[in-house]
Amino acid sequence: MKVLIKLAAITIIVFTTSVMAHSEGHGKVEKSKIIQAAQTSAKALTFKDKGMSVGKLDSSWNKVTKDNFTVVEETRGAVLLKATNAQNNQTLLFIVSKAGKVMDVKDEKMFKNEHGHSH
Repeated sequence: MKVLIKLAAITIIVFTTSVMAHSEGHGKVEKSKIIQAAQTSAKALTFKDKGMSVGKLDSSWNKVTKDNFTVVEETRGAVLLKATNAQNNQTLLFIVSKAGKVMDVKDEKMFKNEHGHSH
């Protein structure tokens, strides 16, 4: 009987902890996590074309730090980040979901032409 009580208590603790952790995530965006996702994506794109608009990036994007990323715009579903690479004078725009998934990466020049205005 004591084993069942302990098991029930552990189950309740685990369940309430996961519910509390999940409930805090809605509506809140940790910008540092969004920037981290974009930086990781930039580095990954130096190895392989991941189907993003920019294709494969040159290796200088491996050296771009978090300080080179800035939040440009935040919508209900995504965050638009701007990253500048001083080594090759290229600026990229990262569209990242609020869950931290990089949805697309575009060259700023291409984005301005498609979007109709700059940010």
